[in-house]
Amino acid sequence: AAPLRKSGRTSKPPLWLTDFVHHVKPSSSTPYSITDSINYSSLSLSYQTCLSSYSSIVEPTSFDQAVNDSNWVQAMKLEIQALTDNNTWELVDFPAGKSPIGCK
Repeated sequence: AAPLRKSGRTSKPPLWLTDFVHHVKPSSSTPYSITDSINYSSLSLSYQTCLSSYSSIVEPTSFDQAVNDSNWVQAMKLEIQALTDNNTWELVDFPAGKSPIGCK
């Protein structure tokens, strides 16, 4: 049998692996610092942008906060419209003598 040839091409990891953090060095100041595991500079620019957009979204903690944000009002309207369009629910009068239940 003929001997196997080894390619002379330079081998590099697949492109999809460039978004992962690897070869993390331990920190001397903090034994288990999160920055030892997460390093945004090694991520692609598009992925950094995506993550920063998620980090900048602040969810309201109450209805009063949500109703004062036009983005949340629009989202609520779209959600109610989707429920109506899909016949998921229908708005009815509350029965007399009954108490509504709460929700989280």
